[in-house]
Amino acid sequence: MCALQAEMRVMERTFREQLFFLVLCLSVLKGDSRYIENNEISKDELFSFFNSELKREKPEELYRRPLRCLDMVAVEGQFTFTAEHPQLSCAAFFMAEPNEVVTVDYDNVDIDCRGGDLITVFDGWVMKGEKFPSSQDHPLPLYERYVDYCDSGSVRRSVRSSQNVAMVFFRIHNAGSSFTLTVRKHINPFPCNVISQSPEGSYTMVNPQQHRNCSFSIIYPVEITVSEFSLGHYNNFPKRGPCLPT
Repeated sequence: MCALQAEMRVMERTFREQLFFLVLCLSVLKGDSRYIENNEISKDELFSFFNSELKREKPEELYRRPLRCLDMVAVEGQFTFTAEHPQLSCAAFFMAEPNEVVTVDYDNVDIDCRGGDLITVFDGWVMKGEKFPSSQDHPLPLYERYVDYCDSGSVRRSVRSSQNVAMVFFRIHNAGSSFTLTVRKHINPFPCNVISQSPEGSYTMVNPQQHRNCSFSIIYPVEITVSEFSLGHYNNFPKRGPCLPT
């Protein structure tokens, strides 16, 4: 059993959120993945992304809005992308609370798979070519973490993440092609791999009787205090450690 509780205190809130999205967007622009090698996102699209409203509350009714070529979604709802012109390198990042997982359902898909279009859900995030969680930490082999709509079709219209983040790569060649994704969140009682969506707070991670690696990732600069940890057992007594600042 391994438990970790961390308390984080960092920079002023507005600047932190802009820094978070800046790092994220630059990672997409400079990175690569299994499917996307080039990115044609303009500077105007990039900076408009900073100013978009990131809703974290769960709405009473199903939230609906258009999906952008480069997007961040932290709320449940239906998100529709309609191509006004060819969009060959797009990505949407989905995030839930640390103790939640994400499901992404394919709805109303109208794309040309034979013409080279694709919609692929990835179980995790890809930034600067690096995958989170890493292959060493994730319970699934890498090839099972990619679910391509054109390959799976109606066989797998719903994809559930193993942690609190997931992403979708998509490439559309023809104007007018579209698709809708329904995103929902579900409680995960034992989160193992987490990306923090908040720059401050207190978090506990528990891995009961499971022999696996866990990770807690923070994209922006923070100060972390490990207030308590319990690592393994010796003669039925847990090994406990002192509080450690990092």
